[in-house]
Amino acid sequence: MKFISIAIKDAKELIRDRRGLFMILIFPLFFMLVFGFAFGGMGQSNTPHKIAVINNDEGVYLPFIQEEINFGNNLTKILEDSKYENSDVNLFKVTKTNETAADELLKQREIDAAIIIPKNSSKAIAALISSSISPNTNLQSTNQISDNETATIIIKGDTGYVGFGISQGIIVGILEQYQDQLLFQIQSSLSSKSGYEQLKFIESKVEPLEGTETFTSFDFLAPGMIVFAILLLATTVAASLTREVEKGTLDRLKLSYMKSFDLLMGGLIPWSLVAAVQVIILFVVAVLIGFHWQGGLNSLILAIFVGIVGGIGSVALGMIIAAFAKTERQAANLGTIITVPTSFLVGAFFELPQVVIGNFMGQSFQIYDFLPWTHTLNALRTLLTFGGDWNDITYQLGLSTLLTLLLFILGVFLFSRNRLGAES
Repeated sequence: MKFISIAIKDAKELIRDRRGLFMILIFPLFFMLVFGFAFGGMGQSNTPHKIAVINNDEGVYLPFIQEEINFGNNLTKILEDSKYENSDVNLFKVTKTNETAADELLKQREIDAAIIIPKNSSKAIAALISSSISPNTNLQSTNQISDNETATIIIKGDTGYVGFGISQGIIVGILEQYQDQLLFQIQSSLSSKSGYEQLKFIESKVEPLEGTETFTSFDFLAPGMIVFAILLLATTVAASLTREVEKGTLDRLKLSYMKSFDLLMGGLIPWSLVAAVQVIILFVVAVLIGFHWQGGLNSLILAIFVGIVGGIGSVALGMIIAAFAKTERQAANLGTIITVPTSFLVGAFFELPQVVIGNFMGQSFQIYDFLPWTHTLNALRTLLTFGGDWNDITYQLGLSTLLTLLLFILGVFLFSRNRLGAES
């Protein structure tokens, strides 16, 4: 088949072009090293921090006020209503959910932290009230409130993520302020204050998301470096295809009744292998400079497959650029102008603001999700950073494959029309 011959030809040219091969394989390593040393070891002002609340509080009846209270509901309301000082902007954007769903949101960094309110929170508040007033006043209802009842609120998240560090610090402050205000109100409303001693009935505890106990910011950035390298393929592919046109190679191949499928599929094979090699090289370098790999061998194999899909998307982008570039230099410049901003748009380097435009298959769909490399990045993070498996990346890989296929069809169409002309 002709595309096999084209693939062999392109593979030989790729090996001979040592400078180009050096750029696409080694250049991304410098980014990996720079970001590794910079982040291995920046919050937003007046922007709501995204948190999830898991309220397991069962509430308690207080005979003193003849009322049922639920501390979990009260705390959730306080978090929802808290605002920045001298501002109408809320401190938090609260999502009420369960712990399993919250863990998934934390892994995808759709939230900064999760707060788990225990079942006995209201009982602990009741014990706080009981201990703070005169011993002669009985607040206890039958076996509901213990004098030494305590509750621990879990603040869960990725401890290597700056968003979690900021959010959990604010949450701890709000919890302490809530308890202090409650004690003050109790003491102010009751005349008997003798023998009062400050006690802690509501405590908070930071709990790392499973597998992230030793994480740094670099652990979240490393997969982004891999996607950046994969995107750079588009620049090299565009320059290579344009060079074929400039040298007249394409015209000679057309005389052999070669179809556009043969040319583009033949080029796709070696470039896909380059994408796989990039994943392996950058993964090894990342581990050597401190990346905390959570997955096993299966996750690495899946990551290579995901990288190949992302590489095909980059090849398709390179076809589109080559369809319009007139010279090899122009193709290289266009490729750089397009791929570098795209790397930022897919979140390879920094977190992007939430721009949800709808829901797709039960998942929030953002404007960045139209780019296949967004899903490539999410899948790589799930596999390498959080140790996920095939089931965890089905949605991301499916969307990445679908968008890559559409991009490839568009690339073949544009390149065939603009560069190959009419075919027999």
